[in-house]
Amino acid sequence: MANQIAELEAHLELLAQVADELEQQVAPCPTTRPVLIAWLTEWIRSPEALSEIRRELPRLPQVLKSAYSEWNHLGDGD
Repeated sequence: MANQIAELEAHLELLAQVADELEQQVAPCPTTRPVLIAWLTEWIRSPEALSEIRRELPRLPQVLKSAYSEWNHLGDGD
């Protein structure tokens, strides 16, 4: 159980790093941080995709930046 919690914490920390980069490179998030993390979790569907993004940080895939920008322009994060 402790290992699962540690893995979850590491996963959330990595998502937070990606969120930081998105807000810095594209635009501030119009919603709360948990909503942004939830959106990222939905958008980055696999651990492998997240690992690939981690390897490239601080560079983010253009497709992710575009999707975030589109989501961001919705204003409410839906």
